[in-house]
Amino acid sequence: MIERKISLALGLALAASLAQAAPNPSQVWVNVGKNNLGASYDVDRVNAKREGNLVTFALRVQYAPSEAAKGADGFVALRQGNCADRTYSDLHTDYMKKGAVLNSVGPDEKHTARGGSIAAIILDRICAQ
Repeated sequence: MIERKISLALGLALAASLAQAAPNPSQVWVNVGKNNLGASYDVDRVNAKREGNLVTFALRVQYAPSEAAKGADGFVALRQGNCADRTYSDLHTDYMKKGAVLNSVGPDEKHTARGGSIAAIILDRICAQ
């Protein structure tokens, strides 16, 4: 429990530093690809922070139009990935609609990036730097 609170505090501090460090968000987003529903995934590789096998970075997802019509049109998350065991979790997520935050959620549970998935492609790209 203490580790989770420390991780959350560090994640929020990193989120603040990532937001301040990015001089122009349009210059730091790098497209990684799309999932099978057509959602587009971008990562901020410039401001990613790495400590050993852990890498923390911003992830932006823009939903396909058919999904965006249901509510949020995407999200921006502060994601932490483990390059060694291929796991990841979102430390903080803002669900967006036309550039405005609809709602925010705190830490997500840990997931495993399965081979060939968009999550695995994202980890491959972010861990390669």
